[in-house]
Amino acid sequence: MAAVGPESTSDAPSSHAVDYLAQDQFHRRFILPATADHSELQVSYADVGRNPKQGSDGTHYPTILFIPGMFASRYLSVWMHAIAEKLGVRVLVVDRPGLGHSTAVPLDQRVNTWIELVPRLLAHLQIEHVALACHSAGTIYLLNTLVRCREILDPKRPLVVLIAPWIDPAHSQVAAMQMAQNLPASVFSIWHNIPKLVSVGETAFQKMSKLLPFSSGISTTETPSLVRNRQRIESEYGMPLELQKELQAMTLKSMLNENLVGADSELLQCLRKGPAGLWGECEDYELFVKRLAELERGRRAREGDSNEENLRIDAYFAETDVMIGKNGQRYLEDCWRGSREDDFHDVLNFTATTVDETDHDSVVQSVIVLKQIFLSAGGTMPADV
Repeated sequence: MAAVGPESTSDAPSSHAVDYLAQDQFHRRFILPATADHSELQVSYADVGRNPKQGSDGTHYPTILFIPGMFASRYLSVWMHAIAEKLGVRVLVVDRPGLGHSTAVPLDQRVNTWIELVPRLLAHLQIEHVALACHSAGTIYLLNTLVRCREILDPKRPLVVLIAPWIDPAHSQVAAMQMAQNLPASVFSIWHNIPKLVSVGETAFQKMSKLLPFSSGISTTETPSLVRNRQRIESEYGMPLELQKELQAMTLKSMLNENLVGADSELLQCLRKGPAGLWGECEDYELFVKRLAELERGRRAREGDSNEENLRIDAYFAETDVMIGKNGQRYLEDCWRGSREDDFHDVLNFTATTVDETDHDSVVQSVIVLKQIFLSAGGTMPADV
């Protein structure tokens, strides 16, 4: 069974999970060369779904660069692999600085380091074009990539996907996040240690959520909707239920056993607690969309192609989201839809979907959402799905 990975020496689900998680596609490394601004930087990433060996006939599989949330873990790809493989797409998930095995960088260099990395990593992998997708805090990095590396999008199918996108608490008006903004920055210098200090009796992330909202992208609460999601992955993509359950715990443990120091910077960045400019090109989402529309119009005029495909932006929101709330969702939708004075429909196609029975983290694991993203990026539906 291709989606499940190598044969295990034991029939125990835990043994299968160990084998599955040990596959090298979840543990790739890349070295970003030294520059005048930084020394050599190591980057860890996952490269899942279809791979170049499966395309030895010259096939170039549609590729999605998926930019995860606050803990920015490549382990999120564990839930994507079987779905991506069956639908014929390739997915890259990169550990941002200070997470996994990626070298840490100063807070004010996070966005620029990411922008420097993206084209170099794609060139290393011989990938010309990608679709861009993100979850939560990854929104900051995606929007910067969109305007500073616009050429990496597929000109025939330019696609951007925002899943539970991060919203400034000033606009989301989520009380917990507004309270967090008022805490001294020094409080967050130990943020990355909290998961490793909590007791065994309750999962790390459940305890963390009582202290402060966070986003791992890996849902830890056993709910009926999560069970149904697993059942659908088993029936349509061949990953057994017991294997999925084992992987749920094992991926969290693996993530916590690696470097998490970058999470301190991620939280400070999300809360805007640091020097000006931490959000780069998207300090103000409303102004960002207006500028993006102008850039798209200018690019179209320079290239002289009035029939070029509009940039497609698909947003997926959770039914219940304690991180951004309904106010945050309305704010983001208003930014992208514009107004009578600022109409973007000539260059931007924006759609928003609220996904039933999901929260801020579970929405990014939803098989319905992932399937739609992969098909929109150019994947194909097998006859048995």
